[in-house]
Formats: sequence, structure tokens, C-alpha cells
Amino acid sequence: MAVAQISILSRQDVELVHGKTLEMLEDPGVMVRSEKALRVLEEGGATIDWKAMRASIPESLVEETVKKLPRSIRLCARNPKQDMVAPRSGPPHMATNGTAVYMTDLETGARKTTKGSDLRDFMVLCDAMDPLDYVWPIVTAHDAPEATHAMSELTISLTNTTKHVQGEAMSAHEARGEIEVAAAIAGGPDKLAKRPLFSVIQCPICPLEFEKGSIEATMEFAKAGIPVVSMSMALCGLTSPVTLAATTAIVNAENLASFAISQMTRKGAPVVYSSESTAPNMMTGEIHYGAPEELLIAAAVAQMAKHYGAATMVGGFGLGLGGESPGIFIEPPELISTSMTSLALTDFASGIGGLDQAKGAALEQVVIDCDVWEQVRELRRDVAFDDGHFVLDMIRKVGPGGSFLKEIHTLRNMKRELFLPSPAKAGVYGRYRLDKDMKAVLGSARARVRKTLAAHKPEPVDSDVKRKIDQLLRKYQG
Repeated sequence: MAVAQISILSRQDVELVHGKTLEMLEDPGVMVRSEKALRVLEEGGATIDWKAMRASIPESLVEETVKKLPRSIRLCARNPKQDMVAPRSGPPHMATNGTAVYMTDLETGARKTTKGSDLRDFMVLCDAMDPLDYVWPIVTAHDAPEATHAMSELTISLTNTTKHVQGEAMSAHEARGEIEVAAAIAGGPDKLAKRPLFSVIQCPICPLEFEKGSIEATMEFAKAGIPVVSMSMALCGLTSPVTLAATTAIVNAENLASFAISQMTRKGAPVVYSSESTAPNMMTGEIHYGAPEELLIAAAVAQMAKHYGAATMVGGFGLGLGGESPGIFIEPPELISTSMTSLALTDFASGIGGLDQAKGAALEQVVIDCDVWEQVRELRRDVAFDDGHFVLDMIRKVGPGGSFLKEIHTLRNMKRELFLPSPAKAGVYGRYRLDKDMKAVLGSARARVRKTLAAHKPEPVDSDVKRKIDQLLRKYQG
């Protein structure tokens, strides 16, 4: 099979990044603000400066870590038909954006602080959107108790969609609560370990630092068999050196260090190599999603992930990230970058429905992004190169100067081989021509949101399970 993909590193480049990463992991090493995690690294052969809480990770520990990595992982869903497997050869599994702090009101367009009820609406809508394979809690539930913020958002998400949910935890305590909630839905801890209904994103603090709550949560998830996405978020020239080479090495080092802690906690713990690294806006210091550098870093670190045999989540897709209201607010270079990210060697991606560099979200933006992503992802589909697809007998039959239009082979295979949307899909795609009135596009998207929220009913969680979850929330909030 042939696949459209971007590879920017030669084999020698990959080996050079790996070598520089090994040097970096030994000196200066990584800061780990958790005695539990440092002890695990020390048992694996790392040298620990306990006063500075810094670990020097030797090459032998990196090699042992890589050997322990699972060669495939499954992210499961309440509906088994929506399970996802990595590695994936076709287009990446796509998710929403995550934990935006505001949204635009569907009726008035005004900005508002988000609550649990808003997250519930987003999850119902996302459950109905076929181009979305899994979900992040796309907006923050500001009315949730502070101690169990992420746990509350995970619960709302798991109970309002049958798709896989990817959340986070800010402490080992919250991680244990999330595991108990998901185990109640899955039918017990053992069943959850076999079919993880959720996974988590745990971010290092770039450069080369792991916060106590997050890394101890990572260890809890490793023990429970919950996949952990170690998302490095380097900013060139701000939290990493301005060179793409050095940024790639830092991302690589942060992922390998996170993997070491997971694998020393439990051999074969499911992990995903991840980066949402990009360049900042050098005038404001803000993150700049869609910058050309994001595509280049994503392509490079995805190659590094595949070098180690790890599942991968890099880059993303979203057409509203450049604006504070729904629509297509993205400059041509950003459009190219965000679209081409789908061609990186990644198994998972995210970003649907986001606004304002991921600070905001909109229900209608979910619809718009899904419509366009459905077209973009086709670029990454498998293309067969085998004896049967070269059809030499037919070429001989038609001969030089002939036409293949009238051949029955063309009729039978054109829908599989060519990018031909159905008439219904072609009508949807036509809404997004550049000469179209964006007000009409938004009006259509809002109408589809209203219709979906009124009609779509995700499969509910059993009432006894719901009562148990409510008890767990009260327990962990206390």
C-alpha cells in the first residue's frame, strides 16, 4: 500500500536526533517533582540528584524503555464499533479541541463562560458527527468542584457519548477517581484494563520538567492500563531553542522520559508519543496553532515516534483557531499547515471545534470543521500498489492512443480509486467555496446543531451505574 505522507528526516537525521536526545537525557537530564517517580527512575538505573529533584537518564534505561513499549494499542469506546487501533495506516483518528474556557452562544453569538451543561451539549453533538472518531472534553465545566474538575468533565463526556474520551488528571487522587468512574461503566477494573474507555493527556512542562500531580497521575494510569498521551508543548524560541532541530530533540526527550516512568511503573503500559509544539507569536508570546513550524515539527517528531515503534498523536485540524467567533478564520499558510498535518505519520490528531488559539469553542464550529475534515482526510487514504492494480491486460487491450473511459473496470473502480463525493456530500462541501457568504454558512451550521441536539440521543449509561458514578463524584469531591 502507498500512503500520502510527509517525511522530512533522513535516516541519518533520525539517528542524529536520537543521539542528541540521549545526551540531553543524561545532561542536563529532567526535573521530576515527585519522589515516587524519581524512585522508579532510580530503580531503572537513573542517577538522581535528590536536592535538585533531577534525574540523569542513561542510554541503557532508554533502551529498556523502548523494548517494553507495546507495539499496538487499542483505545476503546462504549460502542465497540467505535474502537480505535494504532498503528494506523490511513487518515489519523480525529478528536475535538479540548478544555476551552469560553464558547460563543448558539443563538446570540455572545461569548460566555462554559458550564457542565455546555459540555453535555457538545458531547451529544460530537456523538452524532461521523468524521469525529473520539472526543476531548472540549469546554471547561467551570461549575465543577475544583478538586475534581477533570474528573467531572470526564464523567459528563463518558455518559453523553459512546465514543472514546480523552481527558486528563491533575493529581494521583483525581486519576484514581477517574479510573473508578470508568471501571463502573466498563463493568470492573479488569474489564477496563482490557477495554480502556478513556485515555489521558499528561503534559510535561517544557523544557524537561514533570510536575508532581501530573506525573503521579501518569503512574496511576499506567498501573490501571489506561493509555497515557505524553503531550510535549514546546514553543520555539520561548520554551525550547528557536531551532527546529533542538525543539525536535526536546520533544523527543520529554516523551522518552515520560515513557520511562510509565514502563518502569508497569511493563507494557499503553502510551502515545505526542506533540502539540509550534512557534509562538513573537509579538505577543501567545501560542500559534497553524504556524508552518507546527507542520515541520509534527512531521519530524512523528518520524521519531515511529523509529521507536510508538503510537503517535501530533498536529491537528481546525479552521476556527484564528478567530474569536465561528467561521473560517485562517490565513492561507495556516490553512496549508493545518491541512497538511494530516499527512504526518500520526495515528491520532485533534482540534475540531476550537476558536481563538484553542481558548474558545463553538457548537457550529464543530459542524464546519467536521465537514471540511471529511474532505481533507481523504488525502491520507491507502492506495494499493499490487499486481492486480496495474491491469496490464486491459492496457494491452486498449492499446496506445486508446481510452479507458468505456471500460467496465473504470465504472466498477472509480468510486474506490478517485476522490468522488456523493451528490449529498458535494452539496455540503459546496457551502465552503471562498465566494460563499459566511453568514449563510454559519446559519446552515447552526440549524444543523439545533436539529442534532433535538433529535440525537446517545446511548445512556445504565441507571444503577449512574448512581454509582454520582456516589464516586461525591466521595472524591470530599
